[in-house]
Amino acid sequence: MLRLLFRSGSEACRAVSTSSTLCSKDLTAEQVWERRSKLRIPKLQKDEQLSAKVYFAPEWDLEKKPNNDEGFVNPLKGYGMTPEKWEYYNKVVWPPNYIVPETGLPKPKEVFHCKESVHFSPKRMFTACQLVWKMNVDEAITQLDMQQLKACTLLMETLKKAKKRAADEFHIEYPSQLYVADAFPVQSNIIKGARRHAHENWNTIRYRYINIFVRLEEGPAPGYKQRHAPNSGWDHMDEYYNYLRSRSVKYSI
Repeated sequence: MLRLLFRSGSEACRAVSTSSTLCSKDLTAEQVWERRSKLRIPKLQKDEQLSAKVYFAPEWDLEKKPNNDEGFVNPLKGYGMTPEKWEYYNKVVWPPNYIVPETGLPKPKEVFHCKESVHFSPKRMFTACQLVWKMNVDEAITQLDMQQLKACTLLMETLKKAKKRAADEFHIEYPSQLYVADAFPVQSNIIKGARRHAHENWNTIRYRYINIFVRLEEGPAPGYKQRHAPNSGWDHMDEYYNYLRSRSVKYSI
């Protein structure tokens, strides 16, 4: 089953009318990310205005149990991000030339890809993911290729597969214009073994398996990895001037 949400006619007309005037091609990368960063400003829930969205998405089966288990649904199994949930985002269909009401910009194309059951440590993979986070996909592949680490090799293969899916499966015209919007590992399984030492000393060995999640987004990268753009020297100067001008003498007339 497909779920369909419609906006009112006036909202749809406004979205279509603003698509010609507010085009991302007419804006620089700094202006685009300045608009998108405003969404991260915290708001009170009573002041938040949720806009209706138009999209097609397959109905999620709440009774489906992970790994085809029988019995009641156990919330402790399959919680957090799983490959099935990550691939579900690829099935959501948005209208062509959809304008995001919060930013007034066209919704960028996205590719969600996951590499499952990789025998590797999640902590060591996390550092490789932080290296290429918010970086152009071609530049990320080049940087990972120069690192002589297993984590970088695994992540490079994942990015190449995601880029190939973008061109072949999702028909993105310029896959090289994608950037790594998200890259993170999640531990999927632990297989315990035993190792015998001298004098009958047995130690437990944990073989850790992870899932590598990657999300590619079309457009220029933000250029910074913080939540907001870092302040420049001129910004710090303005803050210091405001501090100097806001001083007051205690017990003055």
